[in-house]
Amino acid sequence: MKNANYKYIALDMDGTILDRNFVLSPLVRDTLIACRKLGKKVIISTGRVYASTIRHIASLGGADGFVCSNGADVYDGSGSVIAQTHMDDELSRRLVAISRAFDSHFHAFIGDSWYFERERAYTALYVKRSGFEGEKVNFDNYGRLAFTKCIFLDDHEKLELIKTLLDRELGSVAQIMYSAPFMLEVVVNGVNKSSGLRTCVGYWGGSLDEVIAFGDAENDEDMLLAAGHGVAMGNAHDELKVKVDAVTLSVDEDGVAVYLKEFFDL
Repeated sequence: MKNANYKYIALDMDGTILDRNFVLSPLVRDTLIACRKLGKKVIISTGRVYASTIRHIASLGGADGFVCSNGADVYDGSGSVIAQTHMDDELSRRLVAISRAFDSHFHAFIGDSWYFERERAYTALYVKRSGFEGEKVNFDNYGRLAFTKCIFLDDHEKLELIKTLLDRELGSVAQIMYSAPFMLEVVVNGVNKSSGLRTCVGYWGGSLDEVIAFGDAENDEDMLLAAGHGVAMGNAHDELKVKVDAVTLSVDEDGVAVYLKEFFDL
């Protein structure tokens, strides 16, 4: 088999295998199913939490592993936890305090559920994107907070102001990255897709050298550079494209399927 040394396929979701309507195309689905039949392990590596992830890949019939919440949560194919790295109470509350100083949408995940204090224009967009409703709360009413991850949503120019503040005040304890131009995500420092992917493939005794990975956004960069073969989507930013091993067609052109068919000679 061509490129037989690559045993794992790591896939971002939004902008990589899910189109702008958050749909997995039949060609990508069928290609990934064919790869699994060849013995390749398919790992979904996403900023989404597990509940949202499995809902959007239902037509695939499952996957072998999941790196969710930008690496904070790692699961096997059955949904059993392999590893989790969440925020402590101090960091969680510092993020809440910072969010209150801005008018942008802010929410935090506790487990697979998301919570917010104020509804904003981007709140409805996130409901559509995630596939499930959040709950409006007052975080001060919680005795202890342990966020999985947090997200700020707004126009990119406004998020840049928030990112500057977060980098300055929390850069030593938090990982701050864009998953889309309008979506700024925060997890514990040291947590990212590459760390989660390393844990996931290590669960089977594998290494990152055996991974072919696909992505399109800033939060995919560390994974694409750490993988044995990193592929950027045609719809990725030029800054990412010049750093990776290869570039495929866009998500709307089924870039993942086209590349895998040639890579494994399907």
